[in-house]
Amino acid sequence: MKELFKPRLVSVSGSLTGTVRTVDGGLLSLGRDPSNHVVMDDPAVSRKHCLITEISSGVFEIADLDSHNGTFVNEVEIKRTALKPEDQIRVGRSKFVFLTEPEEEFETGSLVDVLEERGVRTIFLDRRSGLPVEGIGRMARDLSALFKITNIINSIRDTQALQRELLVLISEVIPAAQGAIVLQPNADDDLSTACSWSRIAEQRELTIRQPLVQQAIWERCALFTAASPEQTPQESKPEHVLCVPLLAIERILGVIYFTAPASSPGFGEDHVFFLSAVSRIAAVTLENLLKLDSLSEENRRLRADVRADNALIGESRAMMRVSDFIARVAKGDSTVMIRGESGTGKELAARAIHANSLRPDKPFVAINCAAIPEALLESELFGHEKGAFTGAIATKKGKLEAADDGTVFLDEIGEMAPLLQAKLLRVLQQREFERVGGNRLLPFNARVIAATNKDLEQAIKAGEFRQDLYYRLNVVSVALPPLREHREDIPTLALHFASRYASKCKRPFKGITPQARSS
Repeated sequence: MKELFKPRLVSVSGSLTGTVRTVDGGLLSLGRDPSNHVVMDDPAVSRKHCLITEISSGVFEIADLDSHNGTFVNEVEIKRTALKPEDQIRVGRSKFVFLTEPEEEFETGSLVDVLEERGVRTIFLDRRSGLPVEGIGRMARDLSALFKITNIINSIRDTQALQRELLVLISEVIPAAQGAIVLQPNADDDLSTACSWSRIAEQRELTIRQPLVQQAIWERCALFTAASPEQTPQESKPEHVLCVPLLAIERILGVIYFTAPASSPGFGEDHVFFLSAVSRIAAVTLENLLKLDSLSEENRRLRADVRADNALIGESRAMMRVSDFIARVAKGDSTVMIRGESGTGKELAARAIHANSLRPDKPFVAINCAAIPEALLESELFGHEKGAFTGAIATKKGKLEAADDGTVFLDEIGEMAPLLQAKLLRVLQQREFERVGGNRLLPFNARVIAATNKDLEQAIKAGEFRQDLYYRLNVVSVALPPLREHREDIPTLALHFASRYASKCKRPFKGITPQARSS
């Protein structure tokens, strides 16, 4: 009597390819731990990965055991689902087919035929995969196309333009009607069609078969559909698909996806190997461009954060006057003098001027003239040559040199020693300076912003500050008001700092109570 039911798993890819595991006793466990029925030496597989159980006579289900990388049935991630004959189960880098036919009936066919009956063929790619050495004319055509693609991708620095050009050049070799580059830079991201192409402008929108894309990414294999030999011309045929992963240096970025009408001859292995070679070349360039785009975006975000941090907080008339002053002088190169009591935000105003200037991407170098001893301040400002004094074991750049074409902020300029005042005056007049112990003139192109809480006019009368340096620094000036002169800004400042530090401490912030505002 013919056996009607014999459930088992047949491995069709991965380290266990060709093996068969029967579901004995209505239970079959898969995982990396030796106690499992199916032991898989694969770092992508959890110790206890998934379990197949018979829930009733002839009805089986598979459950994921909270594995790290998930369990997939027919390329759909599952937690628990019923199994049907010929369902494909993917665990780690291995794929199995669930079968219930008698064993002798199955043994008449090939393991791979189980997949090819569905019209999908796979070719596993490694770093040695290249163009097939057959057909001199075809090989010459493919090599010529590869040279053209290599030259083009090395001259394009825009991600979208690169993808569009790639699809057009590939279509000169591959007989596709439509194509797309589908990106998934990170495993947790959703698939996104970054760029698509069509040979005919009015062609319908390209439909991406997600399971094929996921399989190509997960198994690092090329997939292309092939019509079944038993299929009759009257049967409805799906369009041909060619899908090759973009294997970059660090990760898989996505796939290159092409389709052709069912009435066309479709794709062959020569097209697979050609597209594989192109994808490896393109993936590295695409990865670099995506990294560059990411860094540029992060740079813009950080600059926006810096500008936000440097923003002057306050809506009073006094603070609006300061904001108007900064807006007027920021775009010029005039030396600015900022005056005000300690704590009024002189450095904040200087940073705001720099951030809104024509050189915001250049360095902002701040130095507190009152906090550095006189003996060291000269070296800090001008730098020194090796051996210029005891302890000068190497040449050192000073703040003026480090500022390059940016901005130098001299805080507490009124505390600078008379000798250094004379040297700074020469720098502002000649726009050049020498390192301590050096004899080579270095250009000085930075903008100077000075700040003081001292009455410089009184210091000039007392002989503590040079009058000529004062006029060099005081080209345009602004006085920052103390908080007691704009008390109406206190609630705004309180909200700003409370929100800022709540975010930094990861604490919720709902505002300030009316009682606290009025106190």
